[in-house]
Amino acid sequence: AAVVALLGVGGADAVEMVPLTAASAAAPALARIDTAQHRLPNALTAPLLAIGAVAGALRLAQGDLAPIAALGCALALLAMALAGGMGMGDVKLGAALALATAAIGWEVPLAGLAASVVVGGVVGGVALAAGRRSVAFGPCLLVGNGIAAAAGVLGGG
Repeated sequence: AAVVALLGVGGADAVEMVPLTAASAAAPALARIDTAQHRLPNALTAPLLAIGAVAGALRLAQGDLAPIAALGCALALLAMALAGGMGMGDVKLGAALALATAAIGWEVPLAGLAASVVVGGVVGGVALAAGRRSVAFGPCLLVGNGIAAAAGVLGGG
């Protein structure tokens, strides 16, 4: 939400603002549901992915290649899901977040994925120490991409 506010003050256009605003609005519900049920409902992830895809297509049409970095992140998440340990809800959410953050700069979705993996590792380590064998990755995706987006905005994109 802070990233959206900062972009709004900076005069960002709708192609930047709409996917980030939608992700910010859905984040609390996604985090709560995934933490409680270990699932990310299509009713929330599919619209985010559709909004991100439209924004990415518009960016590509304008000559911005940042959405290609976001698609690379989506493919990396798909590979991780196919290897096991994460679900397709995580892939859809991660792809939507990568497409949304690509509006800030091509490096932001890559940093978001990296930060999400680090956050997930820390959360997983704490969970293991507490005797739990699984954690919800959706909140890690939200936090990691939020950190990357904030750093991208504060660092100038």
